[in-house]
Amino acid sequence: MSDQYHQVDPLTGKPLVYQSFGTYPPPLPPPPPPRKRTRLFVLLAILLVVAVGAVVTVVVLLDNNPQPVAVAQDPTLAPPPPAGTHQPKPSDARVPAITPGWQGVLSIKEQVAYDVPKDWKVESPGTQVGFNDNDSHPVAIMHGATTYKPEACPDSRGSYRGHTGFVSVGSTDPQRAALNGVRLFADAAALNPDDTRAPVAITDPKPTTIANGTPAVTATARVTITHPTVCPSPTILFTSVAFKNGNSTALFMMYLDEGVPDALAPDIAEQIIKSIRPRK
Repeated sequence: MSDQYHQVDPLTGKPLVYQSFGTYPPPLPPPPPPRKRTRLFVLLAILLVVAVGAVVTVVVLLDNNPQPVAVAQDPTLAPPPPAGTHQPKPSDARVPAITPGWQGVLSIKEQVAYDVPKDWKVESPGTQVGFNDNDSHPVAIMHGATTYKPEACPDSRGSYRGHTGFVSVGSTDPQRAALNGVRLFADAAALNPDDTRAPVAITDPKPTTIANGTPAVTATARVTITHPTVCPSPTILFTSVAFKNGNSTALFMMYLDEGVPDALAPDIAEQIIKSIRPRK
């Protein structure tokens, strides 16, 4: 890849091209359509240096019709590490786990970690996963991702039973980020090939805690599948967890198939959420 990368506003689904000097030229043509309900991969070249004070575009989950907002980059969001402190290279998404027998995963962008069981696949830092619309435009995507049960159905290449990861939300209020996050992903998954929509039930945000008793806000949404695919599940559960991380907000997303023999047990999902933590 070049030093440009394909970036998508996860609230509008419009592809953008980010350049190191901080402007956005016209969007590139959309990528080839992926299979519906399979992983969307967008390989990124990780930008290692951002000029202090440069104008960047961040996605702000502010209301039901949010837009990208250009803001001045706050140098406090990513302070330089102390001398002698190891910072991961873009290919290094592993950190020590706090859950015995699990593997620790680092979202390099947020500098937030979480744990998943050993049999999960940790995606590379340059991989994004999510959902396209029926015109092959990415609508809801996340990074720092892991996959539960990759290739879950042998007859459906790219199938899976769940994903976790992070969505960029700037400094949005955690309650608003949690609610709009599950709404965004659930609505994207609910879109059927004939442009009808499957039913979506969303819960109100509520307080929770993550690792070390850090306060957070969580919300859920459930999609009832009406147009089954080759690797179907009766429902899909979406869970968001948002919390303040310095001057920014971290938004963790998880979506999991329900009602199938290999569905993830709810207590395992809860352990994943309880392991979310800012990197020390």
